[in-house]
Amino acid sequence: MKVRTSKKTLISSVLKSLQYSVSLPILFFFAGFLTSTSSTASSPYMLSNALQKQPSPEWNLPNALRNSNLPLINQVTRLYELRDFQLIWSDGKEYNQNAKELFTLIQQADLFGLDPFDYDIEFIQYFLEATNVHPPLLSKSEITFTHAYIKLASHVELGKLRFPEFEEDKNLALLDVLNKAVDTQTLSTLIEQLQPKDERYSRLVKALQKYRKLSKNPQLFVTGNRSLQMGDRSPDVAMLRKILRNFGDYRGSEQDSDLFDEELMVAVSEFQFRHGLEMDGIAGKQTLLEINKPIGQRIQQLELNLERIRRLPASENKRYLLINIPAYQLYMIENNQVAYQSRVVVGKTKHKTPTLSSELHELVLNPYWNVPRSIAKNEIIPLIQKDPNYLSKNNMKLLGKLTDRTIVVNPQTIDWETMDSDKITLRFRQEPGAGNSLGQIKFLFPNTHSVYLHDTPSRNLFTRAQRAFSHGCIRVENPFALAEVLLSGNGDLSKYDLMYLARNKKRKSIVLDQPIPIHITYMTSWTDEHGKTHFRSDIYQRDSKIAAKLYNNEH
Repeated sequence: MKVRTSKKTLISSVLKSLQYSVSLPILFFFAGFLTSTSSTASSPYMLSNALQKQPSPEWNLPNALRNSNLPLINQVTRLYELRDFQLIWSDGKEYNQNAKELFTLIQQADLFGLDPFDYDIEFIQYFLEATNVHPPLLSKSEITFTHAYIKLASHVELGKLRFPEFEEDKNLALLDVLNKAVDTQTLSTLIEQLQPKDERYSRLVKALQKYRKLSKNPQLFVTGNRSLQMGDRSPDVAMLRKILRNFGDYRGSEQDSDLFDEELMVAVSEFQFRHGLEMDGIAGKQTLLEINKPIGQRIQQLELNLERIRRLPASENKRYLLINIPAYQLYMIENNQVAYQSRVVVGKTKHKTPTLSSELHELVLNPYWNVPRSIAKNEIIPLIQKDPNYLSKNNMKLLGKLTDRTIVVNPQTIDWETMDSDKITLRFRQEPGAGNSLGQIKFLFPNTHSVYLHDTPSRNLFTRAQRAFSHGCIRVENPFALAEVLLSGNGDLSKYDLMYLARNKKRKSIVLDQPIPIHITYMTSWTDEHGKTHFRSDIYQRDSKIAAKLYNNEH
């Protein structure tokens, strides 16, 4: 582990200056060196009692805790309260196995997407290199180790962006687990157990390790600016073959050939598949752009998505729906395996599909489309102003309220030219039938965004690689096949039964016997069950926002 030179010199000089003469104000300033966030320790009564028990004037742990301004000092103090302020990392003279094990774990933090320098590794390394505990620095070393321990464990379990802002009961439960681990010297086992129990997480950790290994060697680039395809011969072809072999896409027999052959075309198609590109086997402009992306950028993308997985709610369900917005895909997961998948269309950049978790509980055949107010104002009313017969041509009705009843309003009675669309109290509804924007079926789940899954008459959009075209709801390519999967064990209606029921044009609701969890996620990289690591474009520019928070060293 290399220590950052800029901090190394400063740490060394500070520690040397503290070796013979240490005043408490200087020591506590040093204890708060890495942060400016202030906090006060909890339970003053316990601290007061502990102060009276301290055996040596050379160090005073409760007093040091009370004066420290580290961000998680409340959690650090509570952990020592659970232990009646017994030391964790040494016997007061020599650092123990817990201290050495913690240092190793911090060194390895980058293997699961965390930065070792977020956990004071420079300070911990200096303490351990001294072998013996210097009495004036005993409190400092205890607090530094414990602060790093709590921070690492919480980041592994909850993610960097959720801690320390989590529920009090979760806080206390974690501290109790951490306390037991130091007593039993099982820190490595604990950190392993705290990681998400999610196959996507473990697979992505392996991918991160692979890309970190790739980053240790100089990156190769295809430097030419023209497309490469079957039959081409050039040095760029040979370079392309090497790069795709490093990524694992090329598994052919030729090693250094400069001929673009069939094996290389298959490898290019494989790379395109993993990156959500059109699979034509041609290394064109967009494909070469992805091939030449810096490895460091890919590593950051993997780290960001590990953070996303840590933030997902834990689920015990073995059967659930998963939708990944940047992948434009829907998956039915059963026992950690993909049992069914379908292409989807998601929201445009100005009508973003939200991320959420809910339970899908109902299917509706031949649904109405109740037009949202924003669409009515910005799209429907301007179309009526251009064509007074727009509503009838599109099988739509204008609805109003009369006392407590909904009534149909004749659109010819409305002066659309002078209509103030901001004040309209009427609403638009498209009737079931051919051309209905929701198609023949929709899938409902409670959420505050009023989004749902549905069929669509616009089938051609599913053939495109990039499919962000909706107003926020999610269009499913094969909705009746999805319905059949969802209804297995629910009367076992086949997709053909459902299509037959839909032909009568009557609205019909089917409630699931057992609601199915649904998670709409935003993952720009993941590793599938076959070990293939995928990357996607950040269509909503969310990666950059998370990166700004994740790498600002405030967590």
